[in-house]
Amino acid sequence: MPKKPTVLTPPVAAVFAAQKSCGKTHLATFFADALVLSGHPFHAFQIDDQMRLSHMIGDTVTDLRPDPDLLVEDPTLTTRAIAPFYDACSQAIAKQTSVLLDTGANEVENLSNFLRDVEFAQDIDAWKLPVIAFVPFFPLDPESTAQSTFTARRLRDAVPNIRIVLVENRFGGSVERIVPGSIAEANYQGLLAETAGVERIVMPAIAREYWAPFEGAGMRFIKALALDPMDGARLLGRSVGEVKVMKSNVARFWRSMHDQVTKIIALPQGGN
Repeated sequence: MPKKPTVLTPPVAAVFAAQKSCGKTHLATFFADALVLSGHPFHAFQIDDQMRLSHMIGDTVTDLRPDPDLLVEDPTLTTRAIAPFYDACSQAIAKQTSVLLDTGANEVENLSNFLRDVEFAQDIDAWKLPVIAFVPFFPLDPESTAQSTFTARRLRDAVPNIRIVLVENRFGGSVERIVPGSIAEANYQGLLAETAGVERIVMPAIAREYWAPFEGAGMRFIKALALDPMDGARLLGRSVGEVKVMKSNVARFWRSMHDQVTKIIALPQGGN
C-alpha cells in the first residue's frame, strides 16, 4: 500500500507555478488567506509583470521582477533577482514564517535555473524546510496541460525533493469532459505520466460573474467572506441580493479548497 502523504505543519515554502496563466494567483491568494486565518505568518513574493498577487493581498508582496531597463546591460538580473526568495526560505524555520512565490507565465525556466544553481535541493534538506510546488492546469486546454507537464518536469529536475501537487482547475472544465482521442486527451495523459504518483487536488470553479467583481476590487477571499452585503452593494455597484449570492458561491469555493489543502498542510481554522 502506498505511504500516506505527510500533512505538513507550517512553516512551509509554497511555489505556484505554470508556464501559462491557469489559476496560479487565484490559488496563491487562497493559500495566503488560509494561513492568515490559521494564525501562520508568511512572506509572499511574485515574479509577474501583471503583479496580480499584490493587487489581491496588498503591498506586503515583494516583487522580484528586475528593472527592464537594466536587463539590457545585465541579462543575468532575471535570475539573480530571485535571491530574496532564497534568503527568505533560509530563514523560514528560524522565523517560523512560511514563504509563498507566485510565478508569472513564462518564468518557470528562470526559476528552475536559479533553484538548480543555488543547490536548493540540498539546502532545503539542511534547513528541514518542506517545499511544495502547486502546478495548476486547465483539463480541456491542450496547451495548458502540455505546459504544466513542462513545469513539473523542470521543477523536479531542478529540485528532486520538491513536493509537487497537481491542481485541476475546474474553471477550465473537468477531466471527465476530455474527448477521447483528442489532443487534449493525449496531452493530459502526458501530464499524468510525468507526474505519476504525485498528489492532486481539484480547484472548483467560481462563476466569473460571482468572483470577478471581488477580484477587480482587489478584495481577497477573507475580505469578500466578511463583507456586509449592504456595504458590498455600495462598493461593487450591485444589489444586496446579488452580493449575497456572490458571497455564497465564494464560501462554497472556500470550504472545498480548505478541505483539500488541509490534507497537505495543517490549517485547522477557517474552513467554515
